[in-house]
Amino acid sequence: MNSECRRFVYYPTLLCVLFAAVLSFGGCTNPEKAKAEHVSKGEAYLKDEKFQEASLEFRSAVQIDDTFAPAYWGLARAYEGLQRGPEMIEALRRAVILDGNNLDARTKLGNYYLAGAKGRPEYISEADRIAKEILQKDANHIEGHILMGSVLFSQNQKDKAYEELNHAIQLDPNRVESYLSLARFYVVTSDNAKAEELFRKSISINYNSAVAHTEYGKFLAQTNRAAEAEAELKKATEVSPTDRTAWFVLASYYYVNRRMDQAENAYKALADIDKGKPEGGVVLADFYSAINRYDDAIKIYQDALAKAPDFIQGRYRLGEILLVRGDTQGAAAQVDEVLKKDSKDRQALLLRARIRALGGQPDNLKAAVEDLNEVLKQEPNSRAGLYFMAQTKFNLGAIDEARANAAELERNYPDYLPAKLMQILISSSAGDAKTALRLASDLLERVNKTAPDRDNSPQLLAEIRGKAYLARGSAQLRLGNAPAARADFDAARQVMPGDPDVYNSLALVSINENKPEDAIAFFENALQIDNTNFNAFNGLINLHAQRKELDKAHARLQTALDANPNKPQLHYLKGLIFAFEQNAQGAEAEFRKAIELDSNYLTAYSALGALFINTRQEDRAIAEYKKIAELRPDNSVAYTLIGMLEYGRKNTDAAVENYRKALEKDQNAIVAANNLAWIYAIEGKGNIDEAVRLAQGVVQKSPNIAGFIDTLGWVYYKKGLYAAAVEQLQKAVTVDTTAARATNANPSPTYHFHLGMALKAKGDNQGARRELESAIKLGEKANFPDAEEARKTLAAL
Repeated sequence: MNSECRRFVYYPTLLCVLFAAVLSFGGCTNPEKAKAEHVSKGEAYLKDEKFQEASLEFRSAVQIDDTFAPAYWGLARAYEGLQRGPEMIEALRRAVILDGNNLDARTKLGNYYLAGAKGRPEYISEADRIAKEILQKDANHIEGHILMGSVLFSQNQKDKAYEELNHAIQLDPNRVESYLSLARFYVVTSDNAKAEELFRKSISINYNSAVAHTEYGKFLAQTNRAAEAEAELKKATEVSPTDRTAWFVLASYYYVNRRMDQAENAYKALADIDKGKPEGGVVLADFYSAINRYDDAIKIYQDALAKAPDFIQGRYRLGEILLVRGDTQGAAAQVDEVLKKDSKDRQALLLRARIRALGGQPDNLKAAVEDLNEVLKQEPNSRAGLYFMAQTKFNLGAIDEARANAAELERNYPDYLPAKLMQILISSSAGDAKTALRLASDLLERVNKTAPDRDNSPQLLAEIRGKAYLARGSAQLRLGNAPAARADFDAARQVMPGDPDVYNSLALVSINENKPEDAIAFFENALQIDNTNFNAFNGLINLHAQRKELDKAHARLQTALDANPNKPQLHYLKGLIFAFEQNAQGAEAEFRKAIELDSNYLTAYSALGALFINTRQEDRAIAEYKKIAELRPDNSVAYTLIGMLEYGRKNTDAAVENYRKALEKDQNAIVAANNLAWIYAIEGKGNIDEAVRLAQGVVQKSPNIAGFIDTLGWVYYKKGLYAAAVEQLQKAVTVDTTAARATNANPSPTYHFHLGMALKAKGDNQGARRELESAIKLGEKANFPDAEEARKTLAAL
């Protein structure tokens, strides 16, 4: 066969093959069919409450056709189940735009606008618009009337609201949900008798309605009718034995009331509904985890994963439990299994970030930030992502960034328990121990009344509870109540036995109680969990320094250095030991080594600066702090330290310049603001009214720091506002005296001197004499530069 014939035969054959392939691929990739299949699978997943899987199916449908309304409607409900509020709202908006006849989507969107309307009147207006649109399309839409009633209620038009709700009931007198909606409004207005009448009415209409019995039971529980509440919640499970919500509410009721045997039975019944499915035992495992029966919880998850290795949610939960147990290696193994399948998996990245952040080592914290950045890149409003980012930034010392993340968290999710925890930590860092104590107690009360659910896993609740105990204990310690602090730290240990911070905190209590041997033992406990734990080593070094046992500090740290020679923080700590020995050359070498290993290790630069200050090498100290400013141009602390050094060597203009730079970088740089106010008032370098504004702002942000209160009082004195000065200076003396008693220190003579001068100016010579005498007496034990002026003023009284 010649070449022409070969081409002739081959060409139609190739056409046939290609045509068959096109038909084959066309059949497999028909867009209409494919997107419909994704939505169908997504709806099935929603029915089984597999929200993550459902979201993936609906997102696949959207990728095929971004105008496909059913995909957005499904995606909205999946995001709702995943508690991803902002994304859910956006999906609902798209569903409504693309399908004007989806009144259920409109109703849900309107209700969510109302739910977030606190302080946002425009949200109520939007809900009002949506409700009117629904009723224009269908005047008999029951949920539309209920939404309209809710809008009117929000607008304080209660009579019209009740008309709407009653009209919804009239449209279908046998619809249980309408009676329940109206009953809830009567609960809000404290008309419990009318609410109960409606709850009973809903049950009389359909005795077999699990939701009616459940809602009535919840109402009875809220009105402290425990026996009746339990009876109704049990009826809900009796009339509908396979209703997951009914069993879950009953189990939660027992859990919150600490009736753990009944709670266990209810969770077992709930697990039996989905017996045979890998996720069936999850609720029971989570219950066991919540009551510290970790072995039972681990076994359930391990059994489920043995049967279904691709049960990703099980790996997340198992990893969390292992992390709480202190088994970071086991937790990391679960994370690795997930990341092998998807290197961008958000929940796995979140868990890895938590593992990396454990122990607070700077390099690990930075790695955790990288993971969290990826999470927030994928989901900018991720609650867990914002919380752990705020926490990690806080542990890195980036308080302002942590505050920004916490503010965003509070703004988007005002009832989210971890957001409350961050507010406690930030209050504590600002020195406001009383506020931290109050907030921590409130949070613990809320956590103890919260049963584990999809929104709050047992592991997350345990972490919040443990950290709230730690925060409250720290506040108690700062307020001088060591026994209460120890009780809280012991409670934290019961919840988080694998967290080194617990043992470091117990060590601090022991130091406060003058029990150094106990403190050393607790620091060693922390190091058994994390063999390079910075806070534990720092505590040990300080204790050994006080006991003049620096040889022990060297030996203990060298063991860690031999195993981890490239850990910059260990070289930094070694430098601290040399500094305690007044070995400036050895200290500088170790600090330089830490910087060589990590050129961004700001703590080492600061230590070098402090070393040069102590050896009267101010120029070299300033040079180190300038390096910090170059590495972190947004860092206000470096400019504040330079300002302090410049003021110390009487270079007042340079001090003012650097304090102003610090405030440009961070308007919340309170030390810079305080010191600048002082210079303006004392040195006459600025406007006295500006000094008042700065000092007032500092005290508003940190109302319990004696030095800041003293500055404000002295600024008032310089302005001639003697009554206001006395008020602030008396407060400064009180705060300082209380803190001194708690730490076995001596009160400041300067605060008494300032108060004495203000009392004299106000005309209270007797009070002035008392305070000036106290200042002189206290000054005998401390450096008191105003001693001579105090004596002269006292002699003239």
